[in-house]
Amino acid sequence: MTDLILTTRLAALAAPKGIVPYIRQHFLDTTFRGLYHANAFDVALLVPYFIVLILLAGYGAHRYVLVYLYYKHQKNRTTEPPARFEDLPRITVQLPIFNEQYVIDRLLEAVCKLDYPREKLDIQVLDDSTDETVDVARGLVERYGLGKDRAGWQGIACGSVGGGPDS
Repeated sequence: MTDLILTTRLAALAAPKGIVPYIRQHFLDTTFRGLYHANAFDVALLVPYFIVLILLAGYGAHRYVLVYLYYKHQKNRTTEPPARFEDLPRITVQLPIFNEQYVIDRLLEAVCKLDYPREKLDIQVLDDSTDETVDVARGLVERYGLGKDRAGWQGIACGSVGGGPDS
């Protein structure tokens, strides 16, 4: 009870004219009443605005939940696969390109650096370019020893490390 009296006295002292004039000035003042009336245009702007605002707030809350769950379950993370292949499967890496003469060199170099047994890796360069990319790709396929140029195709259609579909 004494806390309530003390709080009331402090509030009265904090307001220079007292608490009643403060409430009258801030909550009961009618100076600007009737100055603004909402119309259909305002509602048409505010409704979608608040819908998007709520959706973005939900998205942000979801991101916080994901971060929380990540840190909560971080100790359960696995670093090794549950099993390993006894015999690695044969894989094919297809490189579709079109008019990429400045990219093909880096692309083939990166693919040739794959850490995979050479006899089980097929690399196919699928090129229908209309510029000098065909010649650049053909030279790179020969340089890296990737295989053959299929006859009847405009560019390098298939080159493979360990023999392609035709071998």
